[in-house]
Amino acid sequence: MKHYKFTLLFSILMAVNLNLSAWTSSNEGVCYTMDTLTTLSPNISYNTMTGIFEVHDNIIILENDTLKILPNEIVKFIQGAMYYYGIEIYGCFIAIGNKDQQIILGDPEYNISNGNIWCGIQFYNTSTNGESKLKYCNLIGAINIPGDEWEGNADVGIFCENSSPIIDHCHFSYTISALETGGGSAIACRGQSFPIVSYCKFEHLYNSIAIWCNPWYSFDTTNYPSPLVFGCNILPSVTGFFFWPIDNDVIIYRGGFIDNCYLGVNSYSADTTLGFPVDTVGDGICTTTSTYDLQPRFLLVDGVVNPRDTFLITGLVEEEIDLLPTTTNYLILKNNYPNPFSNFTTIEFEVKSNNANISLMVYNSTGRLVKQLIKNKIYHYGDYTIKWYGDNDAGQKVPKGIYFYKLISNKHMLVKKAIIVK
Repeated sequence: MKHYKFTLLFSILMAVNLNLSAWTSSNEGVCYTMDTLTTLSPNISYNTMTGIFEVHDNIIILENDTLKILPNEIVKFIQGAMYYYGIEIYGCFIAIGNKDQQIILGDPEYNISNGNIWCGIQFYNTSTNGESKLKYCNLIGAINIPGDEWEGNADVGIFCENSSPIIDHCHFSYTISALETGGGSAIACRGQSFPIVSYCKFEHLYNSIAIWCNPWYSFDTTNYPSPLVFGCNILPSVTGFFFWPIDNDVIIYRGGFIDNCYLGVNSYSADTTLGFPVDTVGDGICTTTSTYDLQPRFLLVDGVVNPRDTFLITGLVEEEIDLLPTTTNYLILKNNYPNPFSNFTTIEFEVKSNNANISLMVYNSTGRLVKQLIKNKIYHYGDYTIKWYGDNDAGQKVPKGIYFYKLISNKHMLVKKAIIVK
């Protein structure tokens, strides 16, 4: 009964559209911080008493620009009587905190009964190679505006349309939808979106699920967005689409390659079913469905491997891999081919300077070094290829699964994923 009261409350509160006013970047290659925005917009200010940036407007970052949120910053969107605000990204968004200086996006004091709600972050046709990054960010109190859940300006905590940001060590809580059916999600993807979601925690999602994928209103099971989701904790307080307990509802829907994740069902158990059919490829074809007895935890998913029956304590006992962009002014790391592969794959990269000290390493999905393909070798300007035969440094074949190859030169590091099938 309590859940349905919340649904009614938020249906009333959110039966409005977004305010169309917004602060918009210059599209001139500028990197903005919250400090600079306080000098550029009368609707963005810094509260010296609380140490919080208070935003009374939408923020739109155009194609050539970047918005950077610094460690330990708190960005709180102050809702109006009839309006809710958020961030739209057509360029680049960087919000990299650390374990001790985490970034808060939303009202830090928000709970289900009070606090300011906001409309999350929407990425449109950008960050196809992971240029946008969120790390050690807490996203609190994002909502879903009633109406067309794919065309509105406020869908979920993070919405990706033809965009692939890196979302690492982030905490999603109090994502709320006012929709009576269908609900919302902490992360949603549409079109050609392949974000990497690693070591994140999802909890207290009301009438919402963790991850939701949709191509373009098509309900076939091919060519869906396919986020790579690994090392994540999805807790039983993720209520699902219809405010039902999590043991009666789906939590990852129509897409995503799920590896090494804890999928909470209730206080006593997790979903450790591998799915039917088991999909170890990650090809964008969504067929895998949880075989959990009561209800699928994941439905029409691109793949699921290595389910966990224990909660991950990331940063303490888990080995982790840092995820970084795939292009810089000095290096370009290209997609390996074939991918997935069984015998060998070819990795291409481009060096855009002379006398570059290059290393190329392969790691498994928990961050353990598997193979040193190149170690501290000098390369000059040009294109290069190297083959990896799916082996480790001892010459032994490694198990099937997801691997990451990391190209390193001085302070520049780029990462892509490779999938081995047998």
